[in-house]
Amino acid sequence: MKKIIAVATMLYSGIVLACGAHVHNTLPHYENYTESLVAMSVCKVNEHISEEQSAVWFKKLAWAANGTDEELFEHYAHFAADHVNSIAQDDDMLPRWDSSYCDNQFFEVMAMEQVILEELYDEQELADREFNRLIKRTGENSANHSGFYN
Repeated sequence: MKKIIAVATMLYSGIVLACGAHVHNTLPHYENYTESLVAMSVCKVNEHISEEQSAVWFKKLAWAANGTDEELFEHYAHFAADHVNSIAQDDDMLPRWDSSYCDNQFFEVMAMEQVILEELYDEQELADREFNRLIKRTGENSANHSGFYN
């Protein structure tokens, strides 16, 4: 029986560590930022904003969403990146994101206020989010220190 418990514990720990960097904990309100993420990326592709402006834009969105850069990037990768890629490869669509549009979008983002998550989600959803962040940090810490244990 002790062997079964030990093996189960090792398997669970291994799964947590392996999945730690890949926890999908984006909250539904991130959907409200998908359009702005697409605009930011296409404006960067069109060279209407600089690398620094896109970094500020992204950081401001993460702050406004009351999230982290990692969470927002995960949302971007899952829900916006393909759309950006299709626009960037479409010579008819790409010009719609002109300099004026990009400037307006940038200033709208800079004027955003931070979302108060407690007003959007119940305690369990917020607790789940914090638990997922803890797992992610545990996985990252283990990956960073794995060389010390070999």
